[in-house]
Amino acid sequence: MLKRSCFLVGFALACSFISQYSFTQENEQSTPNRVENTFYTSRIINGHSNEVLEKNTLEFRVEHKFGDMFGSAGGIDQFFGLDNSADIRIAFEYGITDFAMVGLGRSKGAGPYRGIIDGFIKSRILSQMDDNSMPLSLTFLGSGILSYVRASTDLSSITSYPDFSHRLAYAGQLIATRNFQDKLSLALMPTYVHRNLVQQDDQNMLFSLGGAFNYKINEKFGVLMEYYHNMNEEGLRTDYSNSLSGAVEWKTFGHVFSIYLSNARGFTEQQFIPYTTSQWREGQFRLGFAIVRTFEY
Repeated sequence: MLKRSCFLVGFALACSFISQYSFTQENEQSTPNRVENTFYTSRIINGHSNEVLEKNTLEFRVEHKFGDMFGSAGGIDQFFGLDNSADIRIAFEYGITDFAMVGLGRSKGAGPYRGIIDGFIKSRILSQMDDNSMPLSLTFLGSGILSYVRASTDLSSITSYPDFSHRLAYAGQLIATRNFQDKLSLALMPTYVHRNLVQQDDQNMLFSLGGAFNYKINEKFGVLMEYYHNMNEEGLRTDYSNSLSGAVEWKTFGHVFSIYLSNARGFTEQQFIPYTTSQWREGQFRLGFAIVRTFEY
């Protein structure tokens, strides 16, 4: 009787263990995972992507835009823009948690702002899951710039900076993305830009709707397009254009390289969204590149 009781107790414990193990395995297999690498880096081309650096990850960025390739300011005399520099930016970005990152950069400035310090904070709100329980990713970006150069003596210029606040400009953005079978990624970026001082034919508050895609040829190479359409008030900003860019990028161990063409001259949302004046059809686009190095701690 005792042997039978011990056998039954042992059998029950074994069944319980097997059942618990199977349940755990099933849960592990059915637990959805976050879709990663919708874009290779925290940028698409000029603007931000949905990607947020993981905690304790440092990213070093070097970005450069040359002069016009064609048109009156380009051509062979300027070696298709390579003899000129539209803007240069160097930046450090850091993941403070797995869901939030910060960045600080310095750029030459492409006009009207010169000598620019920029900073941003980016936070992941939603993450696309591989079982489609969450079909898209949503990220919030808040950024600002400060121009530190000496004020212009021309009081009609916005760079005369009557007040310190006129040196500042801000942007807020939501970045919604969707990845399709790890090949095609689409992005929609509603963006709000505010500048404290503008010309009479401009507007302080500017809304722009960005759109982009990334097609991955393989695990290392991708093709990207990015466009921002500005919602200008009637009769204002008639001399400005919308930013349109195309790029090829490739990923190596620890590095991502990007080469692109763009009609936008400056970096950061406060520059390339409101202050693009170049026209593609007039040859006023330029070659640019970005080199990104990632360090994990």
